[in-house]
Amino acid sequence: MPPETPLPLPPSWPDTDTYVSSLLTFATTSNVFLNFCGGIHILDFLTRVPDLYTTVIPQDWREFFAHHDISAILDLLMREDIESLRRDICRDSSGGKEGAVEWRGGPTPPQSLLEYIHDIRRHCLRREFTPTNNYAEQNGRRNGNSNPKSCSNVIPRHIAVGMKPKKVHEVAHFASYVDALTDHIEHRKGDGERITHIVDFGSGQNYLGRTLASQPYNRRVIAIERRRNNISAAMGKDVLAKLKKERAVRDQKGDKESVNGDVPGDVTGKVDSDSAVPTPQNGQVKIYGEDREDSTTLVHAEVGIESNAGKCPGCSDGCTTEQNEEDTCSKGSMDYIEHDIQDGYLERIIKHVVEAAPSPPPPTHQCTCTSTCPKHTPPTFQTPKSPPQARVMVISLHSCGNLVHHGIRSLLLNPSVTAIAMIGCCYNLMTERLGPVTYKLPVLRSLHPRLEATSKAYDPHGFPMSKYFETYTHEGGTGIKLNITARMMAVQAPYNWGPEDSENFFTRHYYRALLQRVLVDYGVVPVPGPGSPVGDVSMESGMKAEVSGTPLIVGSMRKAAFTSFIAYASAAIAKLSRDPHYGAAIREKVAGLSAEELARYEERYAVYRKNLSIAWSLMAFSAGVVESLIVVDRWLFLREHEGVKEAWVETVFEYRQSPRNLVVVGVKV
Repeated sequence: MPPETPLPLPPSWPDTDTYVSSLLTFATTSNVFLNFCGGIHILDFLTRVPDLYTTVIPQDWREFFAHHDISAILDLLMREDIESLRRDICRDSSGGKEGAVEWRGGPTPPQSLLEYIHDIRRHCLRREFTPTNNYAEQNGRRNGNSNPKSCSNVIPRHIAVGMKPKKVHEVAHFASYVDALTDHIEHRKGDGERITHIVDFGSGQNYLGRTLASQPYNRRVIAIERRRNNISAAMGKDVLAKLKKERAVRDQKGDKESVNGDVPGDVTGKVDSDSAVPTPQNGQVKIYGEDREDSTTLVHAEVGIESNAGKCPGCSDGCTTEQNEEDTCSKGSMDYIEHDIQDGYLERIIKHVVEAAPSPPPPTHQCTCTSTCPKHTPPTFQTPKSPPQARVMVISLHSCGNLVHHGIRSLLLNPSVTAIAMIGCCYNLMTERLGPVTYKLPVLRSLHPRLEATSKAYDPHGFPMSKYFETYTHEGGTGIKLNITARMMAVQAPYNWGPEDSENFFTRHYYRALLQRVLVDYGVVPVPGPGSPVGDVSMESGMKAEVSGTPLIVGSMRKAAFTSFIAYASAAIAKLSRDPHYGAAIREKVAGLSAEELARYEERYAVYRKNLSIAWSLMAFSAGVVESLIVVDRWLFLREHEGVKEAWVETVFEYRQSPRNLVVVGVKV
């Protein structure tokens, strides 16, 4: 099951230790990389003095970019055969043909740019994915299914309700992967130590859990989600997926009966199988006991189409009781727990499920209908066996921010957790543990309120996780640090950009940067850097200081707002006029700007549009190394602990379908 190498390395690396050492050296010594990944922000692009394009990008790069359009530059960064180009340029230069060398009808890329592209590419983890049906075929054989169609990574329609194609791709492949991982663990440890439950961190609407609980996987899944509306929506989809609702229980922390697993009789109610949510007499999910912030809700569902209640299985449908017993044992199940996860300790949260007393087994080899049936025999029950010790696997499909950190730590904090398989997302929502990043260029040390606040969080649950990253010493200090701008760029997917996609990105960012220029010129917001005369504050020494205040966030805009800068600025100003901090200044200073004045801004700064597009492309391209740093840190954290026997990272679905496709796996000794 584990891949040949624990990290998906480019072929040029001999081993993981060499790669990690080089990765950290590059990330802490390359000033160009540090500037692109966290040193500049797109809002400052048209407001800095001197401007960011000439400050951050080397002159020979700028001269080369001036002769090529943005599509050619994107190809050079991500698709061109750099090794071949480097050899050709080196050969032609040594032969005295430097002046005659061309690339796409213009000058060739400077050697320093090619070296930088080479360094970024070789320090990014590989993202290629080779789909396979082997796992699904194994599942089919295990469940006695010889139909090859049902053994492929295809989700049945009634399970895929509500999924978009991207989600179908993710869930189909990751569910198959998780099932194969459980088989690997059980095969390694023997049948006596089977994975009893799978816990899904941040389950959302439970597409992954519902798939794992259904055929052909039939796993017992615990979905932990903090938003009740997501749980309600998930339960609605469970009805269509033929999951039978059993009960809904509100468990309070501090309630001795609940903590011990003994739920009072008036707290538990049957849930009609045709209802999407539990429906007591008042039509609402009834919450028993005092409302508390630390309370959790437990909802149980059992997988499978309901049987013919009150009828004899052996007489009505031709199934023998022995077959029904086997079907019952192979069923999956779902348990929903409403809980806001704040750390990796799970035992108290899931004990109601994993330590639940087993239900009595069905009668064996007898007809169980009424005595009027000619085949009726008195039922004989087997003696209930002691429940097996809980062995839990924690999984996550695109959990945001620190939630992945909590999931990884759960492997070490909980005796019942045997393995983890976590796919991260939304790195911008991670917190920081070691403080702010330092930059050699003073112009890049701006007091952006959000940057300053997040970089000084010193959150013990934040980045980095590993001791190796925490104690790594370099020229800039001790520890690997990534500010929110760098982490936000790490969720980009530049290799998926097409001509239309990239043009839309560039337009949005250019309009936002141009609007910032308008707001600075009219004194609505302070300047982001030293040396500019508008909106700053004088210090006692006569020097100018940057002003730190509430960040002005435009947020999402309708597509119609991007037809022109006039349309964008008008829509954005109308939206920002309601801002509690800047609203009054917006209404007073820029709400009355004419279309002619806005058009003059667009014309005046049009020359900078290409420059901004180039800078944004370099930032997104470089941030692939940032994502590699984040993933490697998580893998190192697992490797540093003796209790973890296996730890690896690999791709689990197509980058083109879903760019955040790296899973971090850890298995206990």
